[in-house]
Amino acid sequence: MVKLIEEIKKQTLTLMVAAFGFVAALVWKDAISEWLKPLYGSAEGPLGLTIAAFVVTIIVVIVTIILAKLLGEKEKTGA
Repeated sequence: MVKLIEEIKKQTLTLMVAAFGFVAALVWKDAISEWLKPLYGSAEGPLGLTIAAFVVTIIVVIVTIILAKLLGEKEKTGA
């Protein structure tokens, strides 16, 4: 019974952390959308929005690669 209670606590904590992460992601989405609005603000119709989404995706991939290199673990080099 004690094991079950501990597992419930663990899973509840995991779900709560995920929920907070989701809320943070939504806030970041709004902030990033405001910064990028000049890029896609004039995009109209499906084609314009698709092009804007493609450009934003490329930017996000580049930023993600840069952040991964800056914040990631340094590779161990074998001699």
